[in-house]
Amino acid sequence: MSTNIFPVDLYSDTLTKPTAGMRQAIANAEVGDEQKREDPTVNKLEAMVAERLGMGGAVFLPTGTMCNLIAHAIHCRPGDEIIIEQNSHPVHFEGGGPAVHSRVSIRGLATERGIFSADQVEGAIRPNDPHFPRSRLVCLEDTHNMGGGTVWPMAAIESVAAAARKHKLKMHLDGARLFNATVASGVKPAAVCKHFDSVWIDLTKGLGCPVGAVLAGPADFIEEARRLKQLYGGAMRQAGIIAAAGG
Repeated sequence: MSTNIFPVDLYSDTLTKPTAGMRQAIANAEVGDEQKREDPTVNKLEAMVAERLGMGGAVFLPTGTMCNLIAHAIHCRPGDEIIIEQNSHPVHFEGGGPAVHSRVSIRGLATERGIFSADQVEGAIRPNDPHFPRSRLVCLEDTHNMGGGTVWPMAAIESVAAAARKHKLKMHLDGARLFNATVASGVKPAAVCKHFDSVWIDLTKGLGCPVGAVLAGPADFIEEARRLKQLYGGAMRQAGIIAAAGG
């Protein structure tokens, strides 16, 4: 019997290419100065995503990693702690961004497939004591990539959100593949997002756009996000060229 081992290429949605229709939309995009809020294609995309997710506003960003970084920085203060599943994207794949940009620590929860419980959140919340970091934010990832694409059940989201609210913690959703999750579960995106203070979707996942992600939340959150977008170097000029692919 042969003992040769052959790798299996599990084709990723990050390898998708823009469709002919996307390329045509990019070529025909109406553009303006995005930094001055004068790019009509970017504005249209942001309004569409905010409406689809049931949020007060949205901001177009270059990457999903920047979406997470900005959300962490708005919801937390230096020295705070984020409660998150131990194999989530910010834990492994964002270059230590939470520590570098927001100066926060991570409280990783062990799970079998990326879904943690309200009891785990309750158990992870720090006592109100100056020796401990403040528990400030609960982050979910839906679908959970390292869990094999696990979709969060609505009952689990609701119970975790209730535990977070009970202790006055904020809720953030890494929804890079949220639309995949809602198609699988049959739940409307806005019905999921109503349990969160912020959420983002990735245009390069599933949809196949070449660039971009959109962060959504209440209007005051989005105004602060725009400030941090500039601070982190995410502001662009005629960004409608790339936003058109997601519109």
